[in-house]
Amino acid sequence: MNTEENFLTRYGLQHFVTCTQSGERHAFVINGEEGQKMVNHAESLIKGRHGATAHIQVT
Repeated sequence: MNTEENFLTRYGLQHFVTCTQSGERHAFVINGEEGQKMVNHAESLIKGRHGATAHIQVT
């Protein structure tokens, strides 16, 4: 597993969040069907780890 897969697994996000990387930039796609509370939690964790370098999209 790579670093981002470990991050998603550690926080239980792997079932509804996917990640791709292009250079230094990470793109996270969150499945919005998971529920607003979990979407907010995932966004908070991702922003806490990656800050402005992450692109987050909820579908």
